[in-house]
Amino acid sequence: MANPLQRHTALAALVAACCLAVAPRADAEARLRWRGSILGDIRFETTDGVPFERLETSGEVRLTARLSKHVAAGGHARLMYLHTQDPKTFDDLTSRSKLDPFRIESDALFVEFIDIGLEGLDLRVGRQQIIWGSADRFHPTSNLNPLDLEDPIGFGQVIANEMVSLRFRPDWSAGDGDVPWFDEFSLELVFVPFFKPAELPSSARAAFTERPEFRPRANTPLLNRLVDQQETLIAAGWTFENIPSTELPERNLRNSMFGGRMGFRLLGADLGFSYFRGFDDLPRAERIFSTVVVTDVTSDIQLRYPRVQVFGFDFATSLEFLGGMGLWAEVGITQHDDLFRAILTGPVVGVNEAEIEYPKGIFTKAVVGLDYSLTPWWYINVQYLRGFPDEFGSDMIEDYIVAGMDFKLGTDTWLIRLFNIVNVDDGSFVLFPQLTATPWTGGEITLGALLYSGDLKKERDVSKKFESLVVGSSTVFLRAKASF
Repeated sequence: MANPLQRHTALAALVAACCLAVAPRADAEARLRWRGSILGDIRFETTDGVPFERLETSGEVRLTARLSKHVAAGGHARLMYLHTQDPKTFDDLTSRSKLDPFRIESDALFVEFIDIGLEGLDLRVGRQQIIWGSADRFHPTSNLNPLDLEDPIGFGQVIANEMVSLRFRPDWSAGDGDVPWFDEFSLELVFVPFFKPAELPSSARAAFTERPEFRPRANTPLLNRLVDQQETLIAAGWTFENIPSTELPERNLRNSMFGGRMGFRLLGADLGFSYFRGFDDLPRAERIFSTVVVTDVTSDIQLRYPRVQVFGFDFATSLEFLGGMGLWAEVGITQHDDLFRAILTGPVVGVNEAEIEYPKGIFTKAVVGLDYSLTPWWYINVQYLRGFPDEFGSDMIEDYIVAGMDFKLGTDTWLIRLFNIVNVDDGSFVLFPQLTATPWTGGEITLGALLYSGDLKKERDVSKKFESLVVGSSTVFLRAKASF
């Protein structure tokens, strides 16, 4: 947790950013733009006692600066005060950082050089978010930034990474000047010096520590054998504890990541072709090592990140003859080598072997979707997903329908949003209703809920996607936001 010096530095940085945003600059050519917001977020779990799931207040500012014809910069900072105060000792009661914790996030902090030796050739260096693909929030072709899964209602959010990106966007076109059959060509190359993992929700730990989760996640014969042996010993009075730990790829040039994407507009459709070489940002259990003391077994579960290559294609268009209906498709083909798992439990538990969890091969994730405004106040959005973001390997990919609609009322003062995700294979689902009011300029307030199917019946079936303990509990939330 941050100490007082870090706290004062953070506040000073945020204030300085706001001051710089409105301060005049002697260079008449320089242009500085900024915007910001303040958000209050209160959430309750729907479990017994209605505990707080989250209580946060955040302020953020985003700056863009055009310093000259060829130089620009951008930055973003978010200061978040959290509900996770946890004083354990008397000394903690004298520490403001323990009683009033906060964290700082940044989605961007970069320098950009424009038209470097060639018109349309731009170089950007620093902290960036680069999202490829045409689908809505779910992007199997976009792997440069790790997923931000900490907030369950923040579908599709990513964490910024330090990158070097080179983008070429020449003014090329072919065909009629008003309606060309080919235009908007772009080529982007991205170098990511080191790997950064996805941020997981606190509930993700249940996959490795909660016994009801073990059998549904035993995806190989050797893991099933281990679960069988553990259940036999538990019935005889033994105890088992799992301690997951993570090992990241070494930070060297060999483990740096690289991606490239070419896009263009052809006959009214946007097309993109991409390639990524790096690591999957979600870990897998690669090594299980057990220590036995009498009848107590402690297992260290070593999590590592598989090396992958992803070949991507995306497509998007608008059908004007159907009132502007939007269509899109996105496909990511992931290639990986043999992925091994070693289990060493000693002679008593008796599982001491290695196996191939995923043989060398490929698997495909895809998204196909459409959106359409039936009336000025009624909007619908439907997507089919082949593979959820956390699924890896050809045998683990499942099918989903993501569908929702918006209703605007009172000259856009009220917005009713109803979305849901359904796992086609097991029938589990997520409901995500929201009611947003914007009665005055710059302000909005939202009341909503994130409801898992397992919480809507008497007992969860943890073998189902959205009834697993890993997804966490259903929540009801109230959010108030002011933008300026």
